[in-house]
Amino acid sequence: MGGDQPPHVIYDAALLVADQLPDEERVVVFTTHELGSSLGAHPRIECITTDQAIEMDELPLQAVRRKRNSTLAAGMRLLREGEIQAFVSAGNTGALVATARLHLAPLPGVQRPALLVMMPAEGGEVAVLDVGANINPKPLHLATYAKLASLYREHFHAISAPRIGLLNIGAEAQKGTPAHKETYQLLKEGFGEHFLGNIEGREVFQGKIDVLVTDGFTGNVFLKTSEGISTFLVDYLQKHFNLKSITEHLHQKYDYSEQPGALLLGVDGLVIKCHGYSDLQALANGISGARSFARMGIIEKLQECLIA
Repeated sequence: MGGDQPPHVIYDAALLVADQLPDEERVVVFTTHELGSSLGAHPRIECITTDQAIEMDELPLQAVRRKRNSTLAAGMRLLREGEIQAFVSAGNTGALVATARLHLAPLPGVQRPALLVMMPAEGGEVAVLDVGANINPKPLHLATYAKLASLYREHFHAISAPRIGLLNIGAEAQKGTPAHKETYQLLKEGFGEHFLGNIEGREVFQGKIDVLVTDGFTGNVFLKTSEGISTFLVDYLQKHFNLKSITEHLHQKYDYSEQPGALLLGVDGLVIKCHGYSDLQALANGISGARSFARMGIIEKLQECLIA
């Protein structure tokens, strides 16, 4: 409930994934009373109905306080209690983050969570965070994001010493706002030679870095602009050239719907945020991606590393 797509599209995505699950696994769908009665039964899908849903145009904090029985709140409560292992949403980002912070404990040393996505780059991928959880972070928050993403890449992508960059308008250390300059110094002190300094937007995809740190406002604009450009280029090639094999490869590698969504790092629970406009395939990939993350024990591993 609450995404740009009709609720039945999300249910259809759950059906698509549920048909591939073993008997001991299930997908839990949180919905409203009105929709719950119309959904078809499936042996691996459990529907939990509430009487409230938070819409995209609602102010996040007000909605979270006013709608304490929303589908978001119901899911986060079960995640906190260990009844589910992951929670996926295509709804209101601000409300999702606020609900997660309300119901889930922070990981050790983390004051504000961040949304992380993996984006393609020359020779591999780059982890980009934050892409929307915290639009006005303090330098200390950004330094924490770098630590979280560095641990993530080290333990789940086998990168022994992740290279970190700070998204900025120029490469020089004195570039950017006072917050950028302070963050630069914190990253330099905390990561030494593994901090490669300021990175301009055009350099992100050149394979120079493994982690890109930025605030949630800039990161969200950067992410969606990149997705828009890649979609435009693939569509243009398909329309004007007979390059089917090439465009299919580009679509598979760069299209957002092929990715599992953004991982909310910093809370004691596995939360995945899909785009509000995600189609059936993107939503199914979000659910499947959450299942893979849960099997890897991402949150548990990060917690162990932060405590050590």
